[in-house]
Amino acid sequence: MNRPLSASVEMRANRPTLLLNGVPHAPLLYALSDCPGARWTWEEVPARNIRLFARQGVRLFQADIWFEQMLGEDDRLDLTLARRQIAGVLAQCPDAAVMLRLHVNAPAAWCALHPGECVGYADTTPEEPATWGLQRPVAADGARPVRASFASLPWRQWADARLREFCRELAATPEGGAVFSLQLANGLYGEWHQFGFLHHDPDTGGAATRSFRAWLRARYGDDPGLAHAWQQPQARLDAVSAPGSPAREHAACGPLRDPRTQQDIIDYFTWLHETMTDALLGLAATVKASWPRPVVTAAFQGYFYGQFGRNAAGSHLALDRVLASPHLDCLCSPQSYTERVRAMGGSGHARGILGSVRRAGKLWLDENDHGSSLVGCPWDRKFQSSPADDIAYLRRNTLQPVLRGGGQWWYDFGMVAGTPNFATHGNVGWWDDPRLACEIAALQALARSRHDRPFVRPADTLVVHDPWSFCHTVARRWSLEGFKFGDQPPVGPDPFSARGMDGLLEGLYHSGLVFDEALLSELPGMDLSPYRFVLFGTTPVLDDTHRDFIRNRLALGGRHLVLTGYAGWGNRREIGAHLAAALSGIPTSGCNAMVPTSSLVLDGATEEQVLEPPKHVPAYEAPADRVAGRWKDGSISAAWRHDGQATWWTFAVAPVEPPVLRALARRAGCHIINDHDDATLLGDGLLMIHTLTGGPRTLSLPGGRSVHLALPARSTTVLDAATGLVLLD
Repeated sequence: MNRPLSASVEMRANRPTLLLNGVPHAPLLYALSDCPGARWTWEEVPARNIRLFARQGVRLFQADIWFEQMLGEDDRLDLTLARRQIAGVLAQCPDAAVMLRLHVNAPAAWCALHPGECVGYADTTPEEPATWGLQRPVAADGARPVRASFASLPWRQWADARLREFCRELAATPEGGAVFSLQLANGLYGEWHQFGFLHHDPDTGGAATRSFRAWLRARYGDDPGLAHAWQQPQARLDAVSAPGSPAREHAACGPLRDPRTQQDIIDYFTWLHETMTDALLGLAATVKASWPRPVVTAAFQGYFYGQFGRNAAGSHLALDRVLASPHLDCLCSPQSYTERVRAMGGSGHARGILGSVRRAGKLWLDENDHGSSLVGCPWDRKFQSSPADDIAYLRRNTLQPVLRGGGQWWYDFGMVAGTPNFATHGNVGWWDDPRLACEIAALQALARSRHDRPFVRPADTLVVHDPWSFCHTVARRWSLEGFKFGDQPPVGPDPFSARGMDGLLEGLYHSGLVFDEALLSELPGMDLSPYRFVLFGTTPVLDDTHRDFIRNRLALGGRHLVLTGYAGWGNRREIGAHLAAALSGIPTSGCNAMVPTSSLVLDGATEEQVLEPPKHVPAYEAPADRVAGRWKDGSISAAWRHDGQATWWTFAVAPVEPPVLRALARRAGCHIINDHDDATLLGDGLLMIHTLTGGPRTLSLPGGRSVHLALPARSTTVLDAATGLVLLD
């Protein structure tokens, strides 16, 4: 290495671009896991896999390190282990650039000395299981562990001091010169979720209580202000505590909380996410100020899809704050764990709202942790694949974020998944096969080739979401009984949001449409002219400003607008069907359905929507020729009207089947690339078709050209989106 790395993410040609010493780099990394036997770069099997990826042209690598692993009894940092982690990468790839995933958790000894600064749980007491042997440091994060709270000021001061010291000292070493990024990690599995959020209700500890009270004082000023806002005459700032589990799981109307009686719960979840976000952004600012050269800051952040129905308890609702911050450059997440998404023929999509991330100039990185046929999957013993499947998965998972303007890392759990053949091999990486190595080289070259061209994604369909809406909707804890890692929990009391986010996204990826996503908060600053078809996926709360914007800026020019679920049923002051009706112009009511099954029929396309009974559901009134769906009892579940400027659609349950989405899009005048239900993704000048069944296809490219080809079953094919030339088949 000639000189220490300076790294940044800059918007170039409509693409968040990773620059190392001013030179663009394809954001594709190879990463070791945090598992014993697979986490230290200098050990035999990890070193082999680093070398293997380096031979395929990969120059970016990631490895974990914990503060706790570097601290002595005097709480002083010893950087020997961190330097050794980096040196192990450089030994295999001398011109490598390294991202360190730095876990900023407080050590167990710190938590023992500061019990009042630790996480509390509304439904249980904290418990740290006994440890022995070589364990993953994140092993107990999903239970009810003893951990420092995100709300703890002493923890933030401790972490900030350690981080300043770490940055100054490591950056001055030869190994530090190879660091291009620090990925800050904390929370469940290092992913900035509340600890134990799937099964329990954090955070109710002393630090959380003090922080929540201070937040309320800043928001409402004094006791009368709080009492008025909460409509609780006896409310006092110095007596406020975090809500219990029953209060969190109670809805007033369908899945919705009523701000007239439940503003305290809405405020609590708003505080919870603002506080976590402030902690992360504060540490990211410390890195920027303490590292002596430009460096990329990254974190697991922006999770929205695939959150097991527990968005309010554990995801990242304050995405607008993160995207507005200059301190965090790169947002990351594993690809969605939803079974259909990961299966052959699924879309393999990210868990973030990628359109919003790209427009904000942030780099998105997927964690590609999909198993292979070499050794299977350590958390899913039923996982099956074949060498041909491996290539189809590898292409799909690697290029999915690339075609959305981001990148990914190959996260290698293969080394702890078993041995492919005990008589001939020991542990191997997931991609340690000559055929997969060749494919990785081709993918690296393809991604690198895009940086000379502007990023283009000609979307005419837009999906609008509001992560903050989950402060206003309820969810239940997922029972520990029968729990297995990797399983998907039941949807619970709010299937409407689940259909409007995960179901709708899966359907769109299989519809042949070119779509984009947007946050509700960013709509006023967007160029909306390309969009003919706008779907409101998770927007139950629309205030007066939102409503005015939708009526006067969106509902124009013959555009089609689709309101799904309980969209527009709230306005921050009250909830009710009359609010939705006033927006759409379609008479709306709510009823308790004992058989909540809806049947959609639209231009020959059909979809049956089955919810758990009984269920409060929206229903509509419309002329017979404006009806698109009915509940089992004959009442209307989907309707539409045209007001001279736009066409309004209301669906009690979001449509998710590709044929129905195509029928709606055709009415709106949208372009459809593929009439089959393959996972179809166009972006960055590339077109990717991932198919389960294969067969003859006619693809309609945006420029007007038609391409006829035969797709193999269980395959991923990549074409040039302008010419139709097949690049990978």
